[in-house]
Amino acid sequence: MKRFLTLTLMALIMLFTLSDCGCDNDIQADLVFVNDSHAAIYAVVADLANQTVGAQKADSSPLKLGETFGFEVGEYPVTVAVYDQIAGDFTQSGMLAQIVIPKAPPEGERWYVTARDSGSGLALSAGTEWPSGV
Repeated sequence: MKRFLTLTLMALIMLFTLSDCGCDNDIQADLVFVNDSHAAIYAVVADLANQTVGAQKADSSPLKLGETFGFEVGEYPVTVAVYDQIAGDFTQSGMLAQIVIPKAPPEGERWYVTARDSGSGLALSAGTEWPSGV
């Protein structure tokens, strides 16, 4: 079962990668991950109620400052986690940070999950406004 989930996650990541899952402010996603850090973030995974979706860059390089990934979540709560490794077995050891978003954004808005450097590593925050300074 674990092998099946790993293969499914890898397939989803490839699907997002090949379909250019990077996004900008004009996307229709209800959750947008924004990198505002210098951390080596290679993968962003959203753990939804009934599936896990992930994204990484097509060339397997880490995200640069200001780069984004968009997700169509639908059902909440959702857990967003960032990893310092590319597709494969995502484990706690490869996780840089995670955040749980308990409910959907207000009507007509979206969540922006922002990764920022902090004294203790990487911190994720969520808000409905585009993060300032990015």
